Amino acid sequence: MKIVQMSDIHVGAGLFRPDLLSAVIEETNALEPDLVAVAGDLTTEGYRWEFEEAQGYLDRIECPNMVVIPGNHDARNVGYRHFEDFFGMRESAVTVQVPEGEAKVVALDSTKPDLDEGEVGREHYGWLDSEFRGWDRGPKILMIHHHILAIPGTGRDVYILRDAGDVMAILRELKVDIVLSGHRHVPYVWSISGVRIVHSGTASTMRVRGMMPPSYNVIELDSEKVTIALRQPGKGEQPLASFARAPVSTSEFFPDFDRFVKYDKVPFLR
Repeated sequence: MKIVQMSDIHVGAGLFRPDLLSAVIEETNALEPDLVAVAGDLTTEGYRWEFEEAQGYLDRIECPNMVVIPGNHDARNVGYRHFEDFFGMRESAVTVQVPEGEAKVVALDSTKPDLDEGEVGREHYGWLDSEFRGWDRGPKILMIHHHILAIPGTGRDVYILRDAGDVMAILRELKVDIVLSGHRHVPYVWSISGVRIVHSGTASTMRVRGMMPPSYNVIELDSEKVTIALRQPGKGEQPLASFARAPVSTSEFFPDFDRFVKYDKVPFLR
């Protein structure tokens, strides 16, 4: 399975670079990925004209499987209403046909109106459980804009996912393979408790941190391994991470999961 992961394209005034986004789109089409994952912050201020412009760019992507979620900038100025008009539901669960079977992709909106920090919220826990538990036909992939684990090289970490501990415990319990996030504009990969958390940088702006240039990720996974490359638009790629598909670990955790996080497995069926 091949995934192109981009985020924080920040269409709008200021530091947005149309040439970079055009390069990302051309390179994505050449790669012919199975999935294009756009992990939020399509706009700068959440204005309708920004969403319209962002849609114009993303419509040029030829991949039949593209999943888009909002970021905190998209929730500014009641921008989540415009997101729905141009991109549909802010949350979804879809399956993607891949060479090794079917991938389950759950796209979650972690934003709150006019706040930079995020939250999954207890009302989502049962839904995540019902989508991922028992899935055995292929990779389990979660898309969420806000970072679950802190990212080095990003300064003071104040715009966090407020219920990150509960969410991380749920992802380990459900044996989710990959989490695709953005938000902090720095690409980084964590592998913890069998969950691989992949952050992408800003794809098409100069809203960069430190020495990290604009970039996006190309992820390839098969039955044996996962490789992740960092791509600079128009400038080639370099390795970001690689690991075995099945996590190699001798660690065990003994207390019952529901001593920490308890929720109805399928809260909407009563």
